[in-house]
Amino acid sequence: MPGPTASRPPAPGVPRWVPGLLAALGVGCTLAALALAAWTEAGVPVEASDAVLGLLYPLVAALVLRRRPGNPVGWLLMATAVTGPYLLAGEYAVRAVLVDGDSGFLAELATWTTSWGFAAYYPVVGLACLYFPTGQLPSPRWRPVARLLAAAVVLAALAAMIRPGELDLPGLTNPWAPTQAMWPNHVLAVCSLTVFLVGTPVGVAALVVRMRRSAGLERIQLQWLVLGAAVLLTGVIASLVVDRPVVSDTLFAVGFAAVPVAVAVAVLRHGLFDVGQVVSRAVVFTLLSLLLLVAYGGLVALVGEFSAGERRIAVAAAAVAALAAAAGWERAQRGVDRLLYGERRDPLAVASRVGSTLDLAGGPVDALQALVDEVTRVLRLPRVAVVPADPRLAPVVSAPAATDAEDEVLPLSSLGRVVGELRVTHRSPGERWRSTERAALDDVARRAATLVWAAGLVADLQASRERIVAGREEERRRLRHDLHDGVGPELAGMALQLERLAGKLAGEPDLAALAGRLRDQMRRTVAAVRRAVDDLRPPALDELGLVGALREHVAAYRLPVPAGTGPGDGAEQPVTVVAPDLPPLRAAVEVAAYRIATEAVANAVRHAAAAECRVTLAVAGDDLVVEVADDGRGIDPAAVPGVGSTSMRERAAEVGGILEIDSSPGEGTTVRTRLPLAAR
Repeated sequence: MPGPTASRPPAPGVPRWVPGLLAALGVGCTLAALALAAWTEAGVPVEASDAVLGLLYPLVAALVLRRRPGNPVGWLLMATAVTGPYLLAGEYAVRAVLVDGDSGFLAELATWTTSWGFAAYYPVVGLACLYFPTGQLPSPRWRPVARLLAAAVVLAALAAMIRPGELDLPGLTNPWAPTQAMWPNHVLAVCSLTVFLVGTPVGVAALVVRMRRSAGLERIQLQWLVLGAAVLLTGVIASLVVDRPVVSDTLFAVGFAAVPVAVAVAVLRHGLFDVGQVVSRAVVFTLLSLLLLVAYGGLVALVGEFSAGERRIAVAAAAVAALAAAAGWERAQRGVDRLLYGERRDPLAVASRVGSTLDLAGGPVDALQALVDEVTRVLRLPRVAVVPADPRLAPVVSAPAATDAEDEVLPLSSLGRVVGELRVTHRSPGERWRSTERAALDDVARRAATLVWAAGLVADLQASRERIVAGREEERRRLRHDLHDGVGPELAGMALQLERLAGKLAGEPDLAALAGRLRDQMRRTVAAVRRAVDDLRPPALDELGLVGALREHVAAYRLPVPAGTGPGDGAEQPVTVVAPDLPPLRAAVEVAAYRIATEAVANAVRHAAAAECRVTLAVAGDDLVVEVADDGRGIDPAAVPGVGSTSMRERAAEVGGILEIDSSPGEGTTVRTRLPLAAR
């Protein structure tokens, strides 16, 4: 999946100059509409927010699409290029119809366009929030919402095209309305409410979901958009409070301009500034402004029912609302910080969450992975990594996230020696840790140091175990060779000599009987030595090698051919062994591979009801890979592991290997093990 900044190639058939042309057309029409409104005495003044929508949004869209040609957010913003032609059509219609009395086709077309042109940029903010910054929805479950918004916009445009009566511009009516019924107005109202009442909350919800899941570069980009949205809401609130129209319109326009600027910086220059603290303060200020406005209005409305002293009511309401906002500041700041940065204010909460996660880990390495993942999630960090000093231990990294921020390196010390490093990536370039964050990370470093030390002990134990097993198997191979080629033949030769001696003592029955008893005892000793030799290690391994020994072993098994696929009822087919020429193997690896493969084949033949079983051996890098696959009934996930599977895992672990069993009911079973060719 592409990263947050990955740009898709331009859509087929769309040259790179098209966005610039569309932006130029939109901006040019907006400037023409402004000029026409100023020139015509009866013209309708262009609102500041419409001017921002027609001038700034298309330019930002063109800039984004020039740098990121396939970015869907850029194309959504480019929809605002329709604002210019829409405004120009309105100003031209006012002049042509109301001033010049023109009723020609061009005047009617301009008037009709004025009735529905607004719908083109209706859903821009909602859809942009849904798709920002990756160009994809947060998850497939959001598709119905996006389709609902698109359908509402299409229906709103169609209803506006045919609605009768006066338009939003005074004195103009829809010249091409095919009906005088009012239902198009109702459809338009419902669709408009759907776009605004569904699109805005859903866009905010999508941002919240992405913010909680994001890290690294994507989080920085989302912070920019959240900052723009906070400025927009603040401007809207301020425009509602201020009583002077010019100031109110200016504040609204400034807020409206914040969103495209934030998008442009997020997509093009996301690493230029550290906006984390600004976003936090802006969101808190916006939330408290809403609280203040609601509390003030509610108190005025409530008390106004019982008193006529409006000025005193307003003063009292303002005081109460201010107290409520002051009381809620700290709580709101904590909530917003928790959303953006996790539990950075509460080191104890970080320690508690990390500790509860470690309790479920199966070993030191698993615990380290759980630790870095949980710290990344709880503190909303781009990446956390533990790098052990022991070269046998691989670095443990949380899900990587692309970011330009630097790493903070904390040494990991245990029992007076450095055992590794904790590398924590900052959320944004230039960020500094708070004292509470530093305390939390220091606690995490202490836990990580203990786990790295424990992982080193486990590695030492495993290495010792591997050396013991390797030495045992090599010694068994040497003993088998000595007994098979030395002691065994000598004992057999002595038995033959005793038999000859018994034949020569035919004239002395007592001595002949003694020689016969010694001969029989020697033969029993030879048989016992041979059994001991065979028990030391499978004899076929020394005689035929691993591949030959496996082929000889599986030759005794037969699998039933399914009815209708073979020559007839009762037909059977063998277990197949596929293997290249293998390099010389350590005795321990050779025995482990043989025992695991034979156990897996036996399970497939006896318990799986399989019609096909294949043993595959291959060398992959520094490992010997042994795979036994069958098409049988599979293993029930609820089944308790038996002695066979436990034994196979133990044999693999003894030589430093791993074993995986992949099985689903009705889909067969695959046993795969990787065994290191050389001792580690």
